[in-house]
Amino acid sequence: MASTYPWAHIVHLLCAVIFVGGVFFEMLVLSVLHTRAVSREARREVEPALSRRLRRVMPWVILLLFGSGLMMLHRYAPLFAQPFTAFTWQLGVKIALALSILVHFITAVTKMRRNTLTAAGSRYIHTAVLIQATLIVLLAKTMFYLS
Repeated sequence: MASTYPWAHIVHLLCAVIFVGGVFFEMLVLSVLHTRAVSREARREVEPALSRRLRRVMPWVILLLFGSGLMMLHRYAPLFAQPFTAFTWQLGVKIALALSILVHFITAVTKMRRNTLTAAGSRYIHTAVLIQATLIVLLAKTMFYLS
């Protein structure tokens, strides 16, 4: 397992950058599509193309992100024998936040397939995921310095 950890770490970091960057871009940049600055005709052309691409790419990014995370978790699993250290507490919070993001992602995909995802629901999910992902990034850095 020691020889796979560096590769899992690299895949995990790349997928995290893609995922968090994608959510950031969707939420803070592409949100302009839902304003008066962009015509309805332009929105009708752009949104389906973006949605198709996101539906093709993001499930793979999520799969690789969580798969590599599980591979890396295997290295730290024995530490949970002492769950009240700063490191294991932060790692536990990271895992809980990641699972919450996964639930939000599955909810969004399910609602999109059923055509029940509203603009308000999408905003809520994007906001929640961006906040949680930012907290995960902060914990990923602090857990090695505050333990």
